[in-house]
Amino acid sequence: MIDEAIAQAQFEHLFNAKPSFAVRCPGRINLIGEHIDYCGGLVMPMAIAQSTQGWYRFNGTSQIRIYSARFDALTSFNPHDVLQPPKGTWEDYVQGILNLGAHRQAGCGFDLLVTSDLNAGGLSSSASFLGLLALVNHHALTGARIESRDVSQRLTLALLCQQVENQFVGVPSGIMDPASVLLGGLMTLDCRTLKFQPLQAIPETHRLVIMDTGVPRTLAASGYAQRVAEVGAIETLIANRDLTDKTSRYAGLATLPDDQMAKVLALLASDPLKHRAHHIFSEQARVVQAALALEKEDMGVLGHLMNESHQSLSVEYDVSCPELDLITQLSRDSGLALGARMTGAGFGGCAISLVPVEHLEAHQAWVVRAYRQQTGIEPILLASEVAEGANIIAL
Repeated sequence: MIDEAIAQAQFEHLFNAKPSFAVRCPGRINLIGEHIDYCGGLVMPMAIAQSTQGWYRFNGTSQIRIYSARFDALTSFNPHDVLQPPKGTWEDYVQGILNLGAHRQAGCGFDLLVTSDLNAGGLSSSASFLGLLALVNHHALTGARIESRDVSQRLTLALLCQQVENQFVGVPSGIMDPASVLLGGLMTLDCRTLKFQPLQAIPETHRLVIMDTGVPRTLAASGYAQRVAEVGAIETLIANRDLTDKTSRYAGLATLPDDQMAKVLALLASDPLKHRAHHIFSEQARVVQAALALEKEDMGVLGHLMNESHQSLSVEYDVSCPELDLITQLSRDSGLALGARMTGAGFGGCAISLVPVEHLEAHQAWVVRAYRQQTGIEPILLASEVAEGANIIAL
């Protein structure tokens, strides 16, 4: 939990003034639909209570000063200065937002303190930080706060955040994460059209439990970019072999109709790319089935789909790791969870499990004890709750 009183006192110490606004941007888990957002697929993200929070004020200058509590570092920017090359640090995200967010007006500077309780991989801490920066930057430039009902402007900011990660930070991420944290709630999101459908929350009889493996990962250094490149190779092959229906616009690998999916799989034969394509096609189908299961409140089916999804991500898409495989298997072996899968890009970070409320404590005790015995790592398990999208409040 973030202590707001301590954060505000630290703001006053750093900037010799009280903050005027507080801003919060949630993290997210992805219930199902992993690694298909950059294929134009349908995904099912959920904003969570864990978040990035900030306190800020307009300082009447052109200078932008930002303190990161996580890194215990204060940095300052003048948007009129020459853009510096990315350094592989948190400051790259700030520079990207200021540059691509067109912060060029004099006298629109601000002081900002940022802290977060998104301490594990797979919870979209980078998109949460970018979403917060985008909201503050927009407020500084326009003098207006974006309301939660202004979906169009929030999606515009989500696209800006994706552009920053793609073009400046160097991560070829999709639109799911920034859209999820800025819009909030549990939804299905069509990553091709940006159309989304809010879903009813998980029934009160069950909870999604976040399971932190304690294994960190960095997207820019992980196999994430390689998987995106592999999808690009499949799409190039499709274009060269003229496999798509030319009467309709090709909009991504996950959007292919069944007959064209079969042609792609036959063409790829036993190549590893065939496994990548098969995951994308099967995961897209699981999202549709999961939405129906939620509508019917059929948690058994939802749990089964989560198990299938993890198996596909581990074996066919090869983005899991021994610790993610272990913690999800332990969750199932407890006999107390209906399903478990990795969440996020993989290669470490977090998994989620679907657990009846009456079994939460017993499930946590079982998984923590067994995982610690087998790895020597103390995992962290947290029951998650759905959260609203990013917002700013006046103090």
